[in-house]
Parts: sequence; structure tokens; C-alpha cells
Amino acid sequence: MESVLILLALALPIALGGLWLSVLVPADTLARTPLIWSHGALLGLVLVPQFLWLQNALGLTLSFTLPALVSTILILTASVILLRRTPISNRTQPALRALSKMTAAQKWLFMLLLILLIVRLALLGTEVFLRPLFPWDATMHWATKAKVWFEYRSIVPFTDNLSWLQAFGEGVFTDRHPNYPSTIPLLQVWMNLAAGEWNESLMNLPWLVCLAALGGAFYSQLRIAGVEPTLSMVFTYFLLSMPLINTHVALAGYADLFVGAAYCAALMALHNWVCGKQAWQRVLLILFALCLIRLKIEGYLWALLLAPGLIVALAPKHAVIRLAGIGILCVIGLVVFRQVAPESLHPFLQQFTPLSMKGLMGIIKSVFLHANWHLFAYLLPMVAALSLLLPLSVLKTYRGIATALFASVGAFLFLFLFTVFSLGSANFTGVGRLSIQLAPGLMFLCALLSNAILVRQVWPAKGTGHR
Repeated sequence: MESVLILLALALPIALGGLWLSVLVPADTLARTPLIWSHGALLGLVLVPQFLWLQNALGLTLSFTLPALVSTILILTASVILLRRTPISNRTQPALRALSKMTAAQKWLFMLLLILLIVRLALLGTEVFLRPLFPWDATMHWATKAKVWFEYRSIVPFTDNLSWLQAFGEGVFTDRHPNYPSTIPLLQVWMNLAAGEWNESLMNLPWLVCLAALGGAFYSQLRIAGVEPTLSMVFTYFLLSMPLINTHVALAGYADLFVGAAYCAALMALHNWVCGKQAWQRVLLILFALCLIRLKIEGYLWALLLAPGLIVALAPKHAVIRLAGIGILCVIGLVVFRQVAPESLHPFLQQFTPLSMKGLMGIIKSVFLHANWHLFAYLLPMVAALSLLLPLSVLKTYRGIATALFASVGAFLFLFLFTVFSLGSANFTGVGRLSIQLAPGLMFLCALLSNAILVRQVWPAKGTGHR
């Protein structure tokens, strides 16, 4: 019975998000099946914990039954809407048409990579299923709340150490980050409520679902962006085989994988909305920006830094207007971030320090030397350099997503080079975790540019002096 309920706890968020996206996304959308179920799974895994939060806000005891009932009602509502729609007839599935155009070698490579990814997910699943909660931050910052809230069946308050001492520990609890958003701990509570007991292995199964959903979302948005199936699968394999991302599934419990998936989903929706103007891509952009805010403190920053990309891509073609818009946005962003960031973070942000050479070396080692990202740190600069040979009209296509990522990488470098957070790169404790939040988005841009380079064949042909 426990296994059935655990599967139900995983199935409900996936069905909830997937079916409502089925209502939203047109039936003739390219790669629609992986698109709706992968994005739906990510959205559902963030949404269901909000049902638990609402349940607690209404003064009710946390339980599995009520959120499951609400999810079921919403699933049935979406199903009824879908069944009432007139089926589309005489239309060949775009995915089948694309696959039929592939050569035999491309089909074999596609299937080989797909099988390798399935095997990888299965092996990671055994790690999650058999290993108890292990990582340091998972036990010190996240599962502390999950354990207490599960035992009390209530979202009892967490405070800083001083407030906890002043209250003599009566009615309040403390950990290293009491002001972290509640979504990840509540997701673990959701799984344990389904199991009926505290289970440090089963409660981490959503991390496996998150990785699979990230892969499906990545592949489907590449297809919508015009990348052919085999190359899309190649880059999906590149992404899902990254060692540090895999480690955050095998040693589940951190929020960074979810933040990276949500940020990548928002970036992909931003790019494809700017290019294709599909209204549902705009909805995905908004939804995943909201997800970022509910996942981790850094999510506020990444959500905010999506805006420069939108300004550059959509604002009138006047540099002054764009710069003014970005400047005003930065001022507003700093004010908002200062308000939402926990008080414990303010001293770090206020203490500007000169360039930390130890922090710089830590970033270089983590990104270029350690076995965290395979050869991605070498691939991306090479692809970026080759992309400069593309016509300006082609490069303009990527200015929105490139601007957003440039702003985010800039914030990342500032944090680890010019604040006391440089200690987190010097000793490799923080730089890897934050890299996970940006790596999927950077891989998406790398895939887009690689496709453009291959399609345009930007290198000079033999015997010619031009493209």
C-alpha cells in the first residue's frame, strides 16, 4: 500500500500540470507530448506544496488527503475540458514527420542516446531509493523544516538562532536558513504524508522526476526552436549526463536542481516566445518565473534578471531606451531583493571586497578542471566564438536569451568575486551549487548557437575565401 501511495504522490503533480498544459498548448505544437508532460511535471511539483501551505494557512492539520483531493478535482476538470474539445482530424503528427525525415544513422544515434538516458535515470533511481538523506546542506537547511513540519503536521515557525534562544525554544525552531522558501521542505512532507511515515529515501524521489522533466522540457523546446531531433537529443544527453547535476539527484535534498530546471524552463519560454509569439510560451515564462520565487532566495534574482532579456528583445530599437529601462529595473530590483532577502544575507551583500583571487581560482578550478561539467566549459566559449561568424540578422534572434544569461552570469561572478561569498568558491562549497542553477540555461543557448552554426556552415568552404 505504501508503494501505491508513493506512486500516487508522484503521479498527481505530473497529471495536474500535464493535463492543464494540454488545455493550454495547441494540439499541432511540435514535440507537444514531451513538452506538456515535462513542463507539467515541473509545475506540478512546485504547485502541490502550495496546497499544503494553503491548508496550513487555513488552520487545518497537514494531511495527504485534502491536497490530493484538490489535485484530483483539478485533474478531472482539465480532463473534461479536453474531452469536450473537437478532435483534430487529418493532421499528421509533426513529431512523426520529423522522425521520418531522419536518416538511418540519425535514428540509431537518437535511439542509442535515449536508451542511455533511460538507463542513467534508472541507475540514479536506485541511488535515490536506497540512500538515506546524506548531503550536508540538505540535512542542515532543508530537511530540518520537513522533519519538524511532518512530525507536527503544521508549518511551525523557524527563526534565527538569537530569536530561538530568546524564546527558550518554545514554539519555534531554528536552522542555518530559517527564511528559505517552504516549497522544497513541503515537497518532502508531501511524500512522507503519502508514505505515512518519515522516510528519508522515498521523500527524495521528486528529484529523479525533476531531472527527467528537465530533459523532456529541454528537448521539446529545442525542437520548437528549430533544432532537428538528433541534435536536440545529443544536447539533451550532454545536459542530463553532467556529473554535478547527476550528483544532486543521487544525493538528493538540495533545491538547486529545481531552481536550475525552473530557470532553464523560463529562459527557453522567453526565447521561443520572443521568436514565435505563442501566447502559451508567455504563460510558461510567467509561471516558471513565479516558481523561481517559491524555490530559493536566489530565485528572486534569476527571475528579475529575465527582464533585461525581454527589454533588449522587445523594446523599441533605441539603445537609450533599452539602457534606461534596464537601469530603472536594476534600481527596482535592488530595492526588492533587499526586502525579500533574509537579514542574515544583508551583511554579505553590503561588504564589498576587492577582487578575490582565491575566489577566481576556485571558479576556474570548479568550472574548467574539476569533473563537474565534462567539457561544457570548453565547448561553450568555442561555440560562442564561432557564432560571431554568423550574420547579424541571425545573431539578433538570440539577443534576448543571451542578455538574460549574461546578466545572470555577471551576478554570479560578482557574488563570488567581490563579496564574502568568495569563500564559497575558494573552498568549492557554494560555487558548484549555484552553477547548477545556470548550467541548463547556458546549455540551451549553446545548443541554439551550435544548430545555427551547423545549418549556416559558417566556416569557409574549401577553395573559397567566403562563407
